[in-house]
Amino acid sequence: MAELAQLQMLLELEQRREDKAAQDFAQVQQQVQEQQMRLDGMSKYRLDYLNQLQERGQGGIASIQVGQYHAFVGKLDEGVEQLHHEVVKLQQVLQQRKERWLAQRRKRESVDFLIKERRKREQIAQARKEQKNLDDFSSQRFIRDRK
Repeated sequence: MAELAQLQMLLELEQRREDKAAQDFAQVQQQVQEQQMRLDGMSKYRLDYLNQLQERGQGGIASIQVGQYHAFVGKLDEGVEQLHHEVVKLQQVLQQRKERWLAQRRKRESVDFLIKERRKREQIAQARKEQKNLDDFSSQRFIRDRK
């Protein structure tokens, strides 16, 4: 019984660890989504800006303005590239957190399995003990009745 209580405490500890790992995973997953949305937004803005440059270019613009447009597009390219690298890094962290969470879940499931097996064995032992007591009682009653 004491062993079962210890396993129950271990199960609670492993459950808390699993909950924390799942929370960490969900947090990074949220960050990936947010950064991906920022990346998508910046990429769309860059494309819109290039389309705007093309439209203005057809109407004729000064060379200094073209230079300014290209300089700004260069800055947007740098921002898009930087965000892309952040998303890739976050996706790697996300995969690590997922693996950590799944490993912790397996640990918790193992402890849970052990507890269930121990309880099953205890129930079998208890049933055998009760059957033995019934058999002994029946034998003694039979002997008494014969006398």
